[in-house]
This record gives sequence, C-alpha cells and structure tokens, in this order.
Amino acid sequence: WDKTMKHRSDKVKERCRKGIPQSVRAKAWMLLSGAETMKKRSPGQYDELLSMTVDDKVMDEIQKDLHRTFPEYEMFKSPLGYGQADLCSILKCYVLHNPVVGYCQAMAPVAACLLMVMPAEDAFWMMVTVCDNYLPNYYAKGLAQLQLDADILRSLVLKTVPDVGKHLQSLDVHPLLYMTEWFMCLYTRTLEWSCVLRVLDMFFCEGVKVLFRVAGAILQLTLGTSQQRAQYPGLMEVSVMLRKLPDEAITSEYLLPQCLKLNITSKDMARRHAQQLEKKANGHA
Repeated sequence: WDKTMKHRSDKVKERCRKGIPQSVRAKAWMLLSGAETMKKRSPGQYDELLSMTVDDKVMDEIQKDLHRTFPEYEMFKSPLGYGQADLCSILKCYVLHNPVVGYCQAMAPVAACLLMVMPAEDAFWMMVTVCDNYLPNYYAKGLAQLQLDADILRSLVLKTVPDVGKHLQSLDVHPLLYMTEWFMCLYTRTLEWSCVLRVLDMFFCEGVKVLFRVAGAILQLTLGTSQQRAQYPGLMEVSVMLRKLPDEAITSEYLLPQCLKLNITSKDMARRHAQQLEKKANGHA
C-alpha cells in the first residue's frame, strides 16, 4: 500500500474522486487514513478501552445523543439495538483514548457514519484519525481551529466564487453560521447519504481541503447566480436556506462536479492558514 501511494498516488486520487466501490470502501478508508497502521500498532487497545469506565457526566452526555443520531436508519432506531450500543462504545473509547479533547456532540454522527461502513473496532480507529489527525483541535473546547478555518473559508470563497463571497459579506453572514455543522460533522448531517460517502472517499484521500471545496460548491450551487442571490436578499433568508439546502446542492450528480471544478490546492490552504495565524498574532500583539 505504501508503494502504491508513493508511486501511483494520482491514480488512487482519481479512483477516490470517481467513488470507491462499496465492497472495498471500508478497507480503503482504513488504508487511506492511516487507521489500519494505528490498529496494527496497538493490538488489543480497543478491547482494553472498552473494559474501562468513563466519568458519569461524560457518559450521560454520550447516551443522551445516541437516540438523536440518525434515528431514521434502522441500525440506530432501537436503544437496545447493536447500532446504538456500538456507537456508545466508540465514543466512550475515544474519550478514554484522548481525555484532553473528550466528547463533543458533533462526533456522534461521524462515528455513526463510519459504523454504517465498517465494524466497530475499525470505526474507532477511524475516529482517532479524524479527530487527532485530519481535524486536530476541532472538537476541543473553544473550537479554535474551526474559527481559524472559518476565516480561511471566507477568503477562499472570495477567491473562488467572488460574487457569492461579496454577497455573504454584504449581509454579514459569517462562515461559522453555516459551516460549523458541515465541517464538524463531515457533511454527514447535510448531504444525501450516497453523496456523503463520495465526499468521504475524497476526504480520506486528499484531506481537509475537500471540506472547503464542498463548501464552495454548495455556495456556488445555491447563490451562484444573480437570480439566486436576489431570492435570498437578507441574513435570515440565507441562513435558513444554508441550514436546509435545496436538493441540487446535496446530491452527487450536481455537487461533486462543481466541487472538482474549484481550484483549491494544499499549497493554497497552507498559505492561507499561515496568513490567518499571522493576522491573529498581530491582533493579539
């Protein structure tokens, strides 16, 4: 696998963008994310964490969220079913694995999505890579990284879809108003299920820039024309629409081609990240 990624990474990226076949998706995500390596390096750790206990207050928070997480799916309907039990186990084990971050409500739909694709132990290791590697500090108290990425998203929207960026800016629509759930839940509560899987295929291959591309594509599809912007002329109208997106913004057929058109590179992301850090440092000086 390491040789494949080293010598044929473009081929792998191309395959992920076209969609990973369902039959190999679980294994592919484990390999792409590095979760497979983590699991092999720590044999028995998941079972060991399962046997431990967490603070009662944290456990209460986790259990309150179980029935709210995708109740429309058969797997998570019953409090006595294996779905809610496995979801509880994964979230509890992550808290024990990383007590500094602890539990955040947005983790539950991500863990549930992973559980619908793979067994509980593998889903746990995937959660570790998401929370610790892909989105470090996203779920920690204060959400500092999310706030930084909100500033980066605003600058990227102004660059890639300038008319939309100017419209949002004129209405004082801050990215945190709409992108918090999108990013923290990896679009699992936003997009059609088949589209979620396709986005995650790309996310585990290419990283966090995929979340920015998807956000830009959604904004382009919903506010890209002057007629659309006229339809949502105020802060309230835009906010309501971005919380309940129209069908053309949440399906693979429309969203993914638009997503791939946006020119957002890792280098651009790194440069904008550095710029925002410098701004914040100067602001505190």
